[in-house]
Amino acid sequence: MCAILPVTVAHANKVNWEDQELIEVVGQTPLSGYGVDNSQVNASLNADDLSLANANSLARLLDSELLSVSINDVQNNPFQPDVQYRGFTASPLLGLPQGLSVYLNGTRFNEPFGDTVNWDLLPMSAFDNVSLISGANPLFGQNTLGGALSLRSKTGFSFTENKLTLQGGSFGEKGATLESGGNNGEWGYYVNASLYEEDGWRDFSPTEVKQLFGTLSRKTDDSSTQLTLALADNDLIGNGAIPVDLIPHEGRDAIYTRPDQTLTNLIFVSLAQEWELNDNLQLAVNLYYRENEIETYNGDDSDYEECDVGFGETLCEEGEEDDDDDDDDFDGDDEVIVDDDDDDDDGDADDIPVQFVGYLPNTALEDISDIDPDELDGTANTSLTKNRSYGASFELHGKAQRMHTHNWVFGGGIDRANIDFNSATEFAILDNDTAEDTRGVTGVGLFDAGSEVFLRTDVTHYHLLLSDSVQLSENWQVWASGRFNRSEIKMMDQIETGEGSLNGDHTFNRFNPAVGAQYQRDALTVSASYSQSSRTPSPAELSCADEDDPCKLPNGFVADPPLEQVVTDTLELRASWIKDNLELAGAIFHSNSKDDIIFQQAGDRPSVGYFVNVDKTRRQGAEFAARYNFDTLSVGASASFLDATFQSDYTAFSPQNPLGGNRQVQAGDTIPGQPDMQLGLDFDWQVMNNLLLDMSVSYTGGQYFRGDEANENRQLGGYTVVDVSATWQLTEALKLGLRVDNLLDKEYETFGTYGEADEVLEGIYDDIESTEFVGVGAPRSISAFVSLVF
Repeated sequence: MCAILPVTVAHANKVNWEDQELIEVVGQTPLSGYGVDNSQVNASLNADDLSLANANSLARLLDSELLSVSINDVQNNPFQPDVQYRGFTASPLLGLPQGLSVYLNGTRFNEPFGDTVNWDLLPMSAFDNVSLISGANPLFGQNTLGGALSLRSKTGFSFTENKLTLQGGSFGEKGATLESGGNNGEWGYYVNASLYEEDGWRDFSPTEVKQLFGTLSRKTDDSSTQLTLALADNDLIGNGAIPVDLIPHEGRDAIYTRPDQTLTNLIFVSLAQEWELNDNLQLAVNLYYRENEIETYNGDDSDYEECDVGFGETLCEEGEEDDDDDDDDFDGDDEVIVDDDDDDDDGDADDIPVQFVGYLPNTALEDISDIDPDELDGTANTSLTKNRSYGASFELHGKAQRMHTHNWVFGGGIDRANIDFNSATEFAILDNDTAEDTRGVTGVGLFDAGSEVFLRTDVTHYHLLLSDSVQLSENWQVWASGRFNRSEIKMMDQIETGEGSLNGDHTFNRFNPAVGAQYQRDALTVSASYSQSSRTPSPAELSCADEDDPCKLPNGFVADPPLEQVVTDTLELRASWIKDNLELAGAIFHSNSKDDIIFQQAGDRPSVGYFVNVDKTRRQGAEFAARYNFDTLSVGASASFLDATFQSDYTAFSPQNPLGGNRQVQAGDTIPGQPDMQLGLDFDWQVMNNLLLDMSVSYTGGQYFRGDEANENRQLGGYTVVDVSATWQLTEALKLGLRVDNLLDKEYETFGTYGEADEVLEGIYDDIESTEFVGVGAPRSISAFVSLVF
């Protein structure tokens, strides 16, 4: 954790302090570059920083290099963690409130269905700059509640080599990347082909990532053009959290049920054009088309059980039992009452049998299969999301000299997405008879009609933005900006219509402002800002917002009561002092969110539940960083503190909470899943001209389990991780690298949640009692690379 605020590079030793000049604020926008205005840039990593980090996953790079960023290893796959910044989240998984926006070369990269971010779609080595813009900057649009991440790729003008990189390491890690770039002064090209594989340190957790990325650029005296192409075809397996009671028996690399597989496929094309109309006026236009598929296959235990309803033995979905039953458990469906008395041949009037896909209602399992209903103790939940999105945006940048110098921006755009989502639940046999079994599922070809979903969604976002930055004097600058957003979300159920269908037509409008001021004199820079941003409920959230009929993410959605859009207001004060070889920086922030959207767990598994608005939440904290450069040694230290709390009372359903469901959350209770403190210390030692050693020590504080919003149970403990790396430039063309993550092999957990484990593990182990599930941290791993420039 070595980022410095608000300098443009993460490691201060790469800055020539004598060349520091006055920062002229010209306005941060998605289409603008970041070499001029750093007023709201939290940290920036350039191509050299990215190369030295030697990371495969962008998410893990952000965690290790940028201040106030942490990850939750929900899936224990390097490409699927939740990235958290100042208490806001960007995650590839549905079920979390998405509060960070991500841009690639000016194009928003969040998925249109759930605002999620798939970190596996872009190769790390293709980035020329990664910038984190702090605060609720309205100019970056939807779900920029905590900040925005801007990714700028290499071009034939920034990369002019042919380079081959080979890597390998622990747990079957191996990969290869081939890069080539160049230009003739007017035209430039860049191509990046990357392949990565690993077995994974968890059991049955292989990953394969294939990526192709390229840019074609043209520069003239008064214009520039960039065509970007990104392709990906990936197979990720991340088998998720495990019960704490399973660890003593099978170790930290064990899995609970399997597989949890995600297949991603991407075709992305964008065209960026800039014209210098005159000395004081520039026009930027961005066009893009994106087509991608996300397919999941999740092996789980079963929410169904054997029952007899009068026309034969079949399956019924579990539901509430009688109030006088001491073992009463809510599993997420208020409408289904299950009779467990198999001796009642006449059935029970309250039993609702499963309707099988392709068969008439009231068809018993024994009429269509020879399998005993009691043997179907697992499910294979599948989903397929097809996204087709396209859009256009423009920005007109101008400079006017009146009483003061004004740098203004006017822009607008439209984004459209057509989304097909379908999911199904297949009945399966779970391999869990003995401790030697792998707890995988085998589908039997029969599906539950009640869990089948086919939803078509059309999403349209319009926006207009305006920004003006004014140079009042040599030392003072002020700015004001605003953005108007209009979102239209139309959902069409392709299975059923009428009451209970997924049909919906929603429109959201919002204008968000921002103002700020900056003072700079000699080594000191101080800025203060107020900003507001919002996000509309995503189609995934709108389709899963009924507490009376929870869904199984990402495998089912229900009729939707409308959700309100989230609005976040942020106050931020920043200061930095740079002189000679010393840099000091700090920030204090205070963010209030209205109608925050959260996921209420409402079943035996963490993925069963629904989305709701919570009236008020707050995220506030402080960040500090320092770096000193000696002749051959650079030492950096950082600290961040976060107070993320609910600011209104509500009832958290959380049926698997150790104290029971329906917990009363009070204003001031801490939001789970967020570490309260992060401390970092790093050393860069240039041992010789061609040998660089790096060591980082990072501490992450404790956090509450998800599902313990009332803060009544134990927290996960904090943990310290030590990473070391070495880079050796053997020749001008040949470089070697070695990296050891978690050098001391620390055992730790990055997040916790609640679930029901005893049904799957019953009869195998006698001491499975706790409902705690944890995301275990990765053990010590070693990786090496060799790169050749030719």
